[in-house]
Amino acid sequence: MPISLHAAEYSEPSNMSVGYVITTPEVRSPLMPGVRGNFGENLGVLKDLGYDTLEVAMRDPEDPDAQGVEAEIARAGFSVTMIGSAPSELQDGVMMCHPDAEVREAGAARLRSLIDAGEKLGALGVNIGRFRGTCIPGEMWETSNGWMRDAMTAGADYAAERGMKIYIEPYNRYETNFINTVQQGMEYVKEENHAGLALMIDSCWMNSEDASIPGAIFAARDWIEYVHVADSTRGYPGSAHIHFGDFIRALREIGYEGVLSVQIDQKPAFQVAAERSIRLLRCYL
Repeated sequence: MPISLHAAEYSEPSNMSVGYVITTPEVRSPLMPGVRGNFGENLGVLKDLGYDTLEVAMRDPEDPDAQGVEAEIARAGFSVTMIGSAPSELQDGVMMCHPDAEVREAGAARLRSLIDAGEKLGALGVNIGRFRGTCIPGEMWETSNGWMRDAMTAGADYAAERGMKIYIEPYNRYETNFINTVQQGMEYVKEENHAGLALMIDSCWMNSEDASIPGAIFAARDWIEYVHVADSTRGYPGSAHIHFGDFIRALREIGYEGVLSVQIDQKPAFQVAAERSIRLLRCYL
């Protein structure tokens, strides 16, 4: 059992829990930062390593290959805190904002399906990262920004009706132009003031988009409801240059007691990355 590096600072252990992103069997895109492969075996590895909970990344809950995951998760003794939406964009090209109305309609339907799946699994909601798409620069900016906001509101309405939320993730500028920094995410969630909409953060994207990671956390202290952890290269925490001591110290100082969900590339291998992730994070908790 690792000794906490913050024992001199904190007399009590943190109430934060540690989760891991696992994909359901119908997800086949190698670009998805989560463990793929044999679902049951992967659950067993994560349980043995001491993970507390799961973020389940799904492509299409209606796909026959996605059926039965609820029972496998229950057998493994895991809770599910979040549904990941990225596989829908990565594998099917489905997203919330797009020039093609059919793609937008498919994105809205897929989001409703993911929310329904999350409700069955007892999740808090669905995270919205690359799945949101991007607004169209130039003459179409106002129109496409309206599509984006309408899609967010519709998704939040549907989630709230089920006691859930959609979690907007500030994302890197190369893949979307709608909410890149934590400050932008906080302002959007605050402005919308919607029971079905919340802010989450991702350490990897914060590294590229926010001037100060601890500073961004302190500024959004009243709004952060969920956290992704990955190092600056999307590798396991401790594999690159993000200082996770400072990151977790800031979360502790604002009173965050939620999940640290490990969303990483499975390098050098799943079991190695998963073990190194939880070992480092537990040191700071």
